[in-house]
Amino acid sequence: MDQVNITSPQAARCLRILENAAGKPIVAAELARQLGLAGNRETQRRHVRAIIEHLRETGAMVVATLQDGYFLTEDTSLWRDYLEGRQIDAKKILGQTHKKKRMLTDVNGQGLLFTQRICCGVAMMGAE
Repeated sequence: MDQVNITSPQAARCLRILENAAGKPIVAAELARQLGLAGNRETQRRHVRAIIEHLRETGAMVVATLQDGYFLTEDTSLWRDYLEGRQIDAKKILGQTHKKKRMLTDVNGQGLLFTQRICCGVAMMGAE
């Protein structure tokens, strides 16, 4: 995946857009439109996510919802709850990924595409 270049004017403009929204959420597509970002929808969304992450790293409390989009908050309690929720979601994803990662392996630890037994007609051949 390509690294997204974020300029200071883009970040400042995004912050102003969020401030002017007065706490009302703005979806990524609308932010991309107002910022004049080029590219397809996915590229624009990725760019917006990178700008939002940059704003968060510089101290802006930008909250995101799945349905409504991004909004700026001054409520530290809401911000803490949001960050805690992100950590819980990340832990869930890691746990699910770890469970899916378990697969059959041979004696050398090499992952197998099939079970360790191969059925050839009527005979069963072990993969030991």
